[in-house]
Amino acid sequence: MPPLPPPISVRSAPSPLRPLRYEIRRAAGISTGFLTAAVVLLVSAVTAVVLARIGHTPQPRLLAAWPRELPLPPAALGAGLLGALAFGDEFRHPALAADRGTVPRRLGLLAAKLLVASGTAVALAVLTVGCDAEVLYLVYGPELAKVPADWLSQSASWVGLVIGCAWAGVLAAGVFRSTTAGLAAVVAVPLLVVPVVHKVLAGPSVRTAAGFHTRLREALLPRWPFGGERYLEAALGMISQPVGGALTLSLTALLCTYLLTTLRSTFR
Repeated sequence: MPPLPPPISVRSAPSPLRPLRYEIRRAAGISTGFLTAAVVLLVSAVTAVVLARIGHTPQPRLLAAWPRELPLPPAALGAGLLGALAFGDEFRHPALAADRGTVPRRLGLLAAKLLVASGTAVALAVLTVGCDAEVLYLVYGPELAKVPADWLSQSASWVGLVIGCAWAGVLAAGVFRSTTAGLAAVVAVPLLVVPVVHKVLAGPSVRTAAGFHTRLREALLPRWPFGGERYLEAALGMISQPVGGALTLSLTALLCTYLLTTLRSTFR
């Protein structure tokens, strides 16, 4: 009797959620993220108390623990560091990669890292403001912990800033293959890119671009039903700020660089 052929192994197609599950396990499986978040919350609370003691700090900056002397608040730097670690850990420990030794440049993996970094950044932004408000309430009373009148636009700008720093860390670490480079790209936005944006806006085209935000708002906002124009107006207001515009420009450049690198490695 002839021997039977070997059994056919059926492998299921990879799920689209596989990169997301992998990234969640990677982020939650190490203590660096939790330690970084704890340090950020502690530094933010101490900074908010010191700023309140000194005085002359607007309440939005007080709740965000963002002194005027610092380029970014602790929460934004922490989100940028966690974003940079998303790719930095892969290049530092290549055994984590799925193909044994090289980090895959797939768009699904990038999307998963950006999504997890966004969730982490939102949680860090909300916890920072909540902890700072609670500490200010306990130390100085309810006067410094009250909700600002324009809380919607301030909240959108704050969350957008922290998410943007996290994304910049992810993309820069993926492009330059280093956690240090990812964090350096986050710090470079207010230190290097913002002065360049100021210089460009001070040029001859400043009169043409001066009313761009207003014209864009008048063109887009009336078309949004159910009050959605408030959120779009908050987003446009953030982008029109120097830090927001510089961060948007940096994210666009980093994303294009990553996509070009991905396409080059795909067709090689």
